[in-house]
Amino acid sequence: MSRYQHSFIASMKQYTSAERTIMLSEEQRRGKSQDTVPLYMCNRKTPFQYDVNPLVPSADQKPLNRFVNDWEKTDRILLLRNDGKFGHIGNQINSLLHAFDYARDNKLHLGMLFHSWSMDVINTMFYETDSFDDLGYDLLNDLGIVVIRNQTQLEGYTEVVTQNAQQLYFYRSSNLGLDTWRETMRIHIEILQRLYLRYNRGYGYVHNGLRAQDLCATLDSFFHKKVADVKYTVIHSRYIDGNAEWRLEKIAKTTGLTVEGGVMSMGPAYIKSILKPLGMLDYPIILITDGQLRSVERGLLNDDALGPKLMVLSNKVALEGADVALALLADVFIGNPASVTSGFIARSRTALGYSEKSTQLFRRKRIHQWYSVCNEECVFNPWILGQWV
Repeated sequence: MSRYQHSFIASMKQYTSAERTIMLSEEQRRGKSQDTVPLYMCNRKTPFQYDVNPLVPSADQKPLNRFVNDWEKTDRILLLRNDGKFGHIGNQINSLLHAFDYARDNKLHLGMLFHSWSMDVINTMFYETDSFDDLGYDLLNDLGIVVIRNQTQLEGYTEVVTQNAQQLYFYRSSNLGLDTWRETMRIHIEILQRLYLRYNRGYGYVHNGLRAQDLCATLDSFFHKKVADVKYTVIHSRYIDGNAEWRLEKIAKTTGLTVEGGVMSMGPAYIKSILKPLGMLDYPIILITDGQLRSVERGLLNDDALGPKLMVLSNKVALEGADVALALLADVFIGNPASVTSGFIARSRTALGYSEKSTQLFRRKRIHQWYSVCNEECVFNPWILGQWV
């Protein structure tokens, strides 16, 4: 595995930007420019595969870009400032994704101040670096984001448009229709894929000069043998100060999921209906809970089949990047669609190619049988999740 697959810090310093562009374009015309390799995160192989240029030495390989910031633009820029983040990590990533939507809808360039809420959100999990100059180059090259470190960089734009994180979180495109939302889904998937290709291992630094968080730290603390060899399930239980139930009732109207006795209570029968067909009852189960619905933890611990396999991360009101990685890389993830963070994890798993059977948020009970009522697209569908997507 190349050093870039571990840290994604290395840069192709032996090539100039122009040389790389010429080399890639010539080889692409001859059809010899791409090799496909799997993405490993925390030594675990994910289903996602990406393309690299085989002509570049393995130590300096970077993924060939899938996301292209190619919408029509005027000479105006949407600038993300340092005016505060909104919500927890799921909300924050949504705000960032909606910034792309806003810029695309309004034909704007997308920029961010070097010290801004958006840079802070990205650096929480992604894009550690050993050179801040390289960080600006990489964000522009990978995602089309202009990083503003000097106000003179804005002189080339006729207008600077601003939206704060909360405004962007609640932003909905005027072009969003029953069919067009799938194009937004495709773009968001490509952005998420690009972000995870640069996940943090604690080797580099973030924009404030501190050492980056190691996203694999939580996995390493849970499992004492090779993480790559461990099969496990993550359950993400949320009560959200009593708000989960009414959110679920609203989602149930469009999906038909069962709230009571199902995703709300995360009872043993519900969990076993998912794990037994997948052959996962004999493997560790990690419960990440906000601790507000104690019956969830008690019910699972007291079950003869599930209790001995259960490990609990309790009172996790807000997940950190490492907790998200733990859930993202699980063989099975069981989440609550009322939680924005559950939705973010599910969307990330879809982006990385995990099957819909291994990512469960929407289930319905009919007589004594549980079954899924929504496919992986549901976690991207604004007509189902409304403001939480």
